[in-house]
Amino acid sequence: MSQRKKYPELPRKKLGPGWWLSNRHYTVYMLRELTSFFVAVYAILYIYQVVLLANSPASYSQYLDVLKSPLMIGFSIIILAFTLFHALTWFFLIGRVQPLKFGSWTSTPVQALLINTGLLVVISAVIVGKFFLGK
Repeated sequence: MSQRKKYPELPRKKLGPGWWLSNRHYTVYMLRELTSFFVAVYAILYIYQVVLLANSPASYSQYLDVLKSPLMIGFSIIILAFTLFHALTWFFLIGRVQPLKFGSWTSTPVQALLINTGLLVVISAVIVGKFFLGK
């Protein structure tokens, strides 16, 4: 049998814990990945709220009292900011990964961001309208 060739070890640059802060693209990428944690926390809180609502009105009422605390309101605002950042950066990436093509015209990432953000606003307005108006 033949012996395997050993290739020389290539020199690698040692990266510190904040290596991603030196490049704006890496920073945005890492922040987007961090925001997915907050999106997951919100989803878990929402699922927990639905479970409490299904089980007993008393426990759901207590949960709503917790949500009205200033700490939870502040946490909800932070989650909203991170969720919007997460959504907007993904909307921009949609235009880079899968641009729309109609004949010789091709969409840009900014156009995809604007279209998806507009759809987000319209759909959110419809849901809020249904919730508050009940129609």
